[in-house]
Amino acid sequence: MKKALISLVILASSFNLFAQSSMEFRLMLFGLHPDRAVRQDPSMYENRMDDNGTFIFEPGLMFSYQKYIYLTTLSLQFSQTMFSDAAAKMAGSTSMLLKYQFFHKYKFAMSFGMGPSLSYRQDWNKINQYVPNDGYIINGVWQTKWMLAAELSMYLYVRSNSDISLSIHHGSSYGAGSIAIGYRYWFNSVANIRTNCNDCGNKFSKGKFKHWWKRHM
Repeated sequence: MKKALISLVILASSFNLFAQSSMEFRLMLFGLHPDRAVRQDPSMYENRMDDNGTFIFEPGLMFSYQKYIYLTTLSLQFSQTMFSDAAAKMAGSTSMLLKYQFFHKYKFAMSFGMGPSLSYRQDWNKINQYVPNDGYIINGVWQTKWMLAAELSMYLYVRSNSDISLSIHHGSSYGAGSIAIGYRYWFNSVANIRTNCNDCGNKFSKGKFKHWWKRHM
């Protein structure tokens, strides 16, 4: 787990913070466990909200650094989570997503991202009801698993350098998703113009409502 954290820091620090980039803090609230094939005995889910263990209270934190590589459309997001999982054990994940903003209207925007994620948790094999059918590998006192992460995010502009967010994230736990609310802070909201345009002399600023967060080419 320490190696994953160090790798995330190195990757994030390799990008220029003075280019268009942001960081985001999220409060993870609930876990969704719809996959019956890997769902465990509900009795081991201490914070379950229903009898089947589909909805579970899984509090935690997520920190993300987002670097835009093309205007406000494409970005790379490096994320680190730490939370209490379905079995009330400490868990976390380290992921890198390629995100695409597919909708934007005035103060509201939506994006979708996918990429690799390393999920880890305290060993569930010590729980009597646990059935090892989810592909996790024992690594000391931890279990780890590589998987494909996905994220749907919704952002609402509140200030020139601030957004609030609501997101659904898959990749912190296998066969499960999480719902989180967050705050995104922009280090720099100036878009990098990579093609010729007639109005390149006017620098884009996310704070100017008339631009609707994107440059009109």
